Amino acid sequence: MTNTLTWYLFNSLSARDVLRFGKFLESPYFNHREDVHAMYRLLRRSLATGNGQAPDKEQFFEAVYPGKAWNRLQFNYLCGFLVELLEQFLACEELLSDRIQNRLFRCRAFRKRGLSRHFEKNAAQLERDHHATPHRNAGFWLLEYQLQNEVFSHQVLQSGGRQTNLPAVTESLTNFYLLEHLKWAGATRSLQSYSRQALPPLPLSEGVLHTAGAVTENDNPALALMHAGHTALCEPENEENFRRLKTLLRTHRALFPPSECRDLYMTAINFAIRRHNRGERNYTFEAFELYREALELGILHENGLLSKHTYINVQNLAQLTGAHDWALHFLESSREALPPAERDNMYRYALAGFHFRRSEYRAVLDLLREVEFSDIFIQLDARKMLLRSYFELGEWLSLASLLDSFKAFLRRQKNLGYHRESYLSLVKFTKKLAKTVYASRSKRAALAQQIRQLEAVAEREWLLGKLE
Repeated sequence: MTNTLTWYLFNSLSARDVLRFGKFLESPYFNHREDVHAMYRLLRRSLATGNGQAPDKEQFFEAVYPGKAWNRLQFNYLCGFLVELLEQFLACEELLSDRIQNRLFRCRAFRKRGLSRHFEKNAAQLERDHHATPHRNAGFWLLEYQLQNEVFSHQVLQSGGRQTNLPAVTESLTNFYLLEHLKWAGATRSLQSYSRQALPPLPLSEGVLHTAGAVTENDNPALALMHAGHTALCEPENEENFRRLKTLLRTHRALFPPSECRDLYMTAINFAIRRHNRGERNYTFEAFELYREALELGILHENGLLSKHTYINVQNLAQLTGAHDWALHFLESSREALPPAERDNMYRYALAGFHFRRSEYRAVLDLLREVEFSDIFIQLDARKMLLRSYFELGEWLSLASLLDSFKAFLRRQKNLGYHRESYLSLVKFTKKLAKTVYASRSKRAALAQQIRQLEAVAEREWLLGKLE
């Protein structure tokens, strides 16, 4: 029973959901089968034991149908009835939890039944409630279109088409499509940078971008902000795009819910990080300030958790800008917001990075020696920190052992692209560097020339610095 869809769905319910589902089953409007009631009670008792296991199917069948021989087909039918009712229950819970959507369905029901007074009263109330929300994202305009569509259908019946709200219907539909299209155009653009295959273009993109670009900030600030984000993605060399995106973001971010606001901030942050990676130090400060803003707004957390990549990026940028005390406070104060499964490892890794940037290499070794990471790029960075720490402390035997294991690790990784060759070069040149600590100036200069000539070398500046 444990591996069935029935148990999987039931086991996903909260204690509140279990109780409410029981009340749902008691209603003859939804259920009139006593065997479904019996199975619910058995499942509830099994769930209450807390061990995550349910009795065998045969035991369930015997409890529901005492004295009856095992019948697989009948048992499957019973499970099917319960799953169907459970899915209906979850759908009802979603509808009841969304007051706006619930009222829209009421309006639709009243319109279909010709209940004009009820329809007009509820449609007016829905419009007031809906417009009271601060957001003007695609989701807002979708519901606005659905409402105006109901109003249009009602008015056609009442006036025979002489008086309708057609302008409101077309405005809401247009705003929804433009905003939603820009969101997916941005997502496509971002995914393209990670994908080796070309992604199909969105239909009508050229027309959408032209239309959205002609809309002024005063006419539709939310659309202007979305268009600025897309333009910054497409033209990362144009600094004016970045400045416009920042200005619109700080002025109109309240028009978007937290998840979409986070995406817009990440667009601006990624623009700044791309320029930071090219050595433009003013963009290091820009990326850090944008991260700080987003943290203060509380939009970087999802379900109360902070992603490990955000945790590391914020800490690194803070130190690069010289905000060391802030970085340490952030690492400590945000530790509990990390995903529980990786919390301790990521904290140790981030704290090691903090000490590494301060050249406190002994602390780095103490933190990283016994830590394992699932993320391949974090593994690479941790090994790089160990490598440099052993070298700086002159622990040559430990360094030699690490270089051998690091090389073997890289040989096993076939999907790292240029990162693989870059880190293999680091291993090779670190071995040579260790042998030239007391070598002549000419030999060191020759090694430096080899490092400069090779295209992919991780930690190139550190290697050259040691040779100088």
